[in-house]
Amino acid sequence: MWNIPPLTIGLTGILFLILAYRLVRQRYPDIHPFALYHQSSIAPVRNPEQSAVYRSTLTPFTYPLISGLNIREGHSFRDGDLRDIWNFAKKGKLGFVNKKGDPILYHDYDTELTPLLHTVASRFNEYVPGIKKIGIYLPNSIENVVTSFAAAHYSMETVLLPLVCDMSEISRYLEISQPELLIFEAGVLDFTQLSLPESIQCLIIVVPSIQDHLEWKDQLDEKVGSSISVHTWEDVVSSVSHPATAVDAPEGALTGPAIIVPYTATNGKVELATFSHRNIVSAVATQLRIVPKSESFKSTDIVIPLDSLQNMYTRIMFFSALTAGTTVVFCGTTSEGLDVGALQTISPTIMIVSSKSLYHVLNYTPGPLINLRLKRAQGILTSGNLPWPILRLFPKLRLIYTHDGQLPWQRQTKSGRADDKAGSLTSAQLSLLRALLGARVVYALTNPRIAGPICQTHIYDYRNLGAVRVFGPVVPALEAVVKDTEHLKGGDRQGHLFVRGLPTAERGWTTTNIVGEWGDDGCFRELY
Repeated sequence: MWNIPPLTIGLTGILFLILAYRLVRQRYPDIHPFALYHQSSIAPVRNPEQSAVYRSTLTPFTYPLISGLNIREGHSFRDGDLRDIWNFAKKGKLGFVNKKGDPILYHDYDTELTPLLHTVASRFNEYVPGIKKIGIYLPNSIENVVTSFAAAHYSMETVLLPLVCDMSEISRYLEISQPELLIFEAGVLDFTQLSLPESIQCLIIVVPSIQDHLEWKDQLDEKVGSSISVHTWEDVVSSVSHPATAVDAPEGALTGPAIIVPYTATNGKVELATFSHRNIVSAVATQLRIVPKSESFKSTDIVIPLDSLQNMYTRIMFFSALTAGTTVVFCGTTSEGLDVGALQTISPTIMIVSSKSLYHVLNYTPGPLINLRLKRAQGILTSGNLPWPILRLFPKLRLIYTHDGQLPWQRQTKSGRADDKAGSLTSAQLSLLRALLGARVVYALTNPRIAGPICQTHIYDYRNLGAVRVFGPVVPALEAVVKDTEHLKGGDRQGHLFVRGLPTAERGWTTTNIVGEWGDDGCFRELY
């Protein structure tokens, strides 16, 4: 027998256990680091005064950009439209919860929402014969969803009015968009200051309490006069109506306007971004393709949009969730904060949230023990893996979709420098969010003239690049370049960002008024 001291045996055993533990617990990165350093397909040549054209690696050059949902019909495929999105949504559920402690009220698509959709369209056509354009000024609600899809089914145009408090600004939006019918929530519009355009023939008021709807209607009748008819949502849905004819879109309806979004441009003028069915389904198909199937929207997911559906980015993500057949739940909370109590009642797996709301999580002040866990979590992220959440606010949350909600000219302070609290998130802040919530974060760059994101971070890109605003590669429905500015050269991959593709409201190259640069990894970084 070998005469081995017990201490040597013990130390050898401990070393063996440590090595065995390391081998068993070893985790490979969620994605190979090489993929994160080559996130774009770059054209081999470029034109003068601009960079080369950048594309997603999912649609490299010689491949077509994503154009639609690829719905099979016989031996061919078609891109689809908003009516197809509604049909896909029937695989899931749509719910609403008002506040903490309230149960989720679910609505069935086949027995409740689809008949309601036809009723709403029929009533609107009854109130305004031949109606073509509907203005919506509503929070995230069943009324908002049903109205917009009723318009899509019956070839009406939907005007998404931004939820702002300035009545003069809303008046400007109404004047340029010229809706014939306006639907809004009781108490949010001051008709003593609001100027209605001559195009408006009917007002629909959504009153939370059934007992008060007659009182609100009478008050509104007195303010607007007899030239405009006033009805409540209860009047609209009082009886189920069915379409007199089959709901078939006329020739050219898919390329005509479907959703119109008024916005304030750089020069202070109000402009319109007009999106067709093709623009919208291209952006939706992009979101279903760009994220791996294992991480994308699933039928088992509970999705909660916390940002306003009046925002085109949020609406595209909402449409993507519907197309995947998920359960979507609306929460009676504002987009400026997180009602943690109500959200814990829902227990979401995916959030669509504004970057401003996420500052409430970033402002969390950790204690000494949490700081140690935070450093450990940051180390796990650096190794390419997602850590367990430090804050157990939302135990089932696995994915957060957020966007740079501010326009570039709105983020400039008087000194000309970007204000971090104006809605932009840096790479370091995104890394902190992943560590605190234990969820993957997809951060998007948006523009009012483009449906959905321009660029968005890779779902497995956990890198902490410091205090820079990194938005990832361009999405696979678009291609992008940067062009010379007064101080920047496109040949150096710096300048004004221009994009083209189906999700854009205009044909050809569209300027975004965003100044940035392409990194060596193919990701777009905003400069100022």
